[in-house]
Amino acid sequence: MHKYRHIFSQDLEKSIQSYIDELRKLINEKLRSLVSKIPYPNIRSQIGYALLSRGKRLRPIITILSAQSVGGDRESVIPLALAFEILHTSTLVHDDIIDEDKTRRGLPTLHEKWSRDAAILVGDALIAIAIGIVAEYGPRIIKLASACGVQLCSGELLDISLSLSDMSEEEYFTKIRRKSASLFRASAECGAIAGGGSESEVASLANFGEHYGIAYQLKDDLEDLIAPENTLLDMRSGRATLPLIYLYQHGSGHVKKLLDEYFGKRNLPESVIKEILTELRNAGAIGYCSEKIMENVNIACKSLSTLKESQFKNCLIYMANLIKPKGSIG
Repeated sequence: MHKYRHIFSQDLEKSIQSYIDELRKLINEKLRSLVSKIPYPNIRSQIGYALLSRGKRLRPIITILSAQSVGGDRESVIPLALAFEILHTSTLVHDDIIDEDKTRRGLPTLHEKWSRDAAILVGDALIAIAIGIVAEYGPRIIKLASACGVQLCSGELLDISLSLSDMSEEEYFTKIRRKSASLFRASAECGAIAGGGSESEVASLANFGEHYGIAYQLKDDLEDLIAPENTLLDMRSGRATLPLIYLYQHGSGHVKKLLDEYFGKRNLPESVIKEILTELRNAGAIGYCSEKIMENVNIACKSLSTLKESQFKNCLIYMANLIKPKGSIG
């Protein structure tokens, strides 16, 4: 497998991280301003609660960097960047309802704090706000954003309709391409278009966004399984992720029986948690998932090789490298 290597000096890394932090701060300021201008007080606070909670703002950062990497103006694409963060937030609000989650980012979910009906309406309002912003950027970007929205819903439906025993690895990757990677792809692709990029540059950044999104979701799935604060979160929620699919297909008959019995059960016995975590490591599921993360990060970075050198391209490569499992090289 080709390894795309890119090593930054410490000074350059600090400069890159400083600029990414600057973008995140700018995005948060613009989001606060946008919320303050919503003319309906009875929904403004709920929208603000959903939109202004702690977030990495990766999608809008990628939109801005994609535009700048093809020579576009930062200020002109900020509203578009906000639209992708708003669309992302709408999916989180609706996902929390579907999953019946009680917290997100350490706070009560919107449907827990207000009501299920209020949360549905807030999610819908966020979509409407995003559409209103995207409409200012012309029919091509509107169509891409619309297609992305349909992909998101298709991916979510796959997620909730296929069980661990039903889902193949191929179906899993189809799911995360639609549910997760599609929004990263659209963020990068639309940013490049709005920034005036050539067709070649737009295609390169779209490919970057897709593989960045796949790697990001793979890492997220892996952390949801093995991070101490999240231990076997996807096992409890009944979401089939790559490590669990791999374990189900390659693990022992005993662990397959455990997965059949306890997958989707909220109250997992401590003994079962320890056994499945051990089996995940012994069967090579964690290592396999880490390899897939590396593979997609490398593809994402290599996609940018057609772009001219710039600090903005370096920022995108740096962001992709942050997804790599700790201790990896390449």
